Amino acid sequence: MKEITSWKEDYQKFESLNCEVIAISVDHIYAHNVFAASLGTLPYPLCSDWHKNTCQSYGVFDEKNLVAKRSVFIIDMNGIIRYKNEDFDANDKNHYDLVFSELRKLN
Repeated sequence: MKEITSWKEDYQKFESLNCEVIAISVDHIYAHNVFAASLGTLPYPLCSDWHKNTCQSYGVFDEKNLVAKRSVFIIDMNGIIRYKNEDFDANDKNHYDLVFSELRKLN
């Protein structure tokens, strides 16, 4: 949850770097609606990967716990993954800083 609110707080930074944030979770869309409402309006989409196809395709599905690993991917305008952190720690400021550093390289 912390990463969701942090991305919300930093959304103008993303906009200034000409990029879009898409949050994806394996939770059901109804759970997302309640969660998003509890946070107020999110400036980016919160998508449901209920069937777990996306997290499996990106290699971040935790088979044991049936959840997606906390991950960040930066995908360029051609659909090429330019950066990934498959063990994102929302409590580590360096993880956030590295995302913005990588985004600046694409501009």
